[in-house]
Amino acid sequence: MERKLAIVGLGYVGLPLALTYALDAFQVSGVDIDPRRIESIKSSSLGMREDFDSVPVNDVLRTCLANGSLNVTSRFDELPKDVATFIITVGIPIDHAWTLDMSMLTSACAELGKLLKKGDLVICRSTVPVGTTRGLVLSTLERASGLVAGTDFDLAYSSERIAEGHAYDEFRNMPLVVGGINGRSLDRATQVLGAVNREPIFKASSIELVEAAKMFENAQRDVNIAIADQMARFANYFGIPTWELIEACNTHSRVKILMPGIGVGGHCIPYASPYLFGSLTNQAECAELLPTFVSARRANAAQPDYIAERMSRRMGGLEGKHVLFIGIAMKDYSDDVTVSPAVDLARALAKAGADVHVLDSVAEAPREFGREMDIDTGCLWADAVVLPIRQGNVDYERVKKLVIAAAGRVILFDFRGVFEHDADVLQQLWYVRL
Repeated sequence: MERKLAIVGLGYVGLPLALTYALDAFQVSGVDIDPRRIESIKSSSLGMREDFDSVPVNDVLRTCLANGSLNVTSRFDELPKDVATFIITVGIPIDHAWTLDMSMLTSACAELGKLLKKGDLVICRSTVPVGTTRGLVLSTLERASGLVAGTDFDLAYSSERIAEGHAYDEFRNMPLVVGGINGRSLDRATQVLGAVNREPIFKASSIELVEAAKMFENAQRDVNIAIADQMARFANYFGIPTWELIEACNTHSRVKILMPGIGVGGHCIPYASPYLFGSLTNQAECAELLPTFVSARRANAAQPDYIAERMSRRMGGLEGKHVLFIGIAMKDYSDDVTVSPAVDLARALAKAGADVHVLDSVAEAPREFGREMDIDTGCLWADAVVLPIRQGNVDYERVKKLVIAAAGRVILFDFRGVFEHDADVLQQLWYVRL
């Protein structure tokens, strides 16, 4: 196998994948049509929180760019002409109505098709609705290239399974599932993927099976989160401590209930069920085949508004109230605000009249919120302090001392259970948890 390939799309999946291959003695070319993204990569000034065996991503980038193992461009026609393996990692945006925008993937395939040669291999690793690889991807590549998939070039699908912040480790150590349009495509893709992945690779009977597996892997977590959040609502109704209830349930060896939160964020889980829905033709099919997933997605999407209403009741209304968020990212220990329920909650509070400020030195808060306060100033200013996520560089003991010193003037909304086992806090009237 020739150790040379190209990555199409250099986002949160594509760039760590490109570096994973570059660090394993591959000659990697990457293309992304966003010139600003390419400039950030070339200058090794990414905000991405990834490391490669404890080496920060920007340091790895500098090394790979300097030694030539990685080259990047915003133009497809600048990719090396002798590359015969292409991996697609282009995302599919989804709007609030759960409508999928396939234009970016279609455009990438059309541009890639212009470069395809006989004998090339294309592996799609984007998360896509069932039927997309054999449908949209294949037809667009054939139309743009004039070649026939399975005869002139090979095509396979293998979903990515990484979590943000763990990409390098999981590209190497997370088991993979792969499908191809024929046996040769399957075997070639397995060889390329296995060059950097150390785990057994599951060869599936079809591409469609792999596409479906990816969506259900994430969608079942969406359902499990909805269960935890609704348990919290039930526990609150009866005055039962949610965390203790879940811990009690989880003493059963066959039970594993997740901890609740203010919603579901990120690139994967909120999109999983809409990808499933997008595989079907209409809402009636969704309701008939996937009612649990439809209900869970709606419940999780509504969770920030439910939390905002609960805060409003506890605070006697939100108009003119000062609310300090400590953390705004999409999940714990992240710098990413993509589909962040913390942002959704902050916006719901602001819409109801609250003055919202955000303290997060890792993730950049939207400009609509105040961002100039430190913890001491913020806790003196605030009527409520919100802990929507955990961040590694926050002095939570300092937060506790400042709220205690406020002597009941400040309400602490601890939505991640930071102080769930803290006897100094648990029985205080100003402490509110899920």
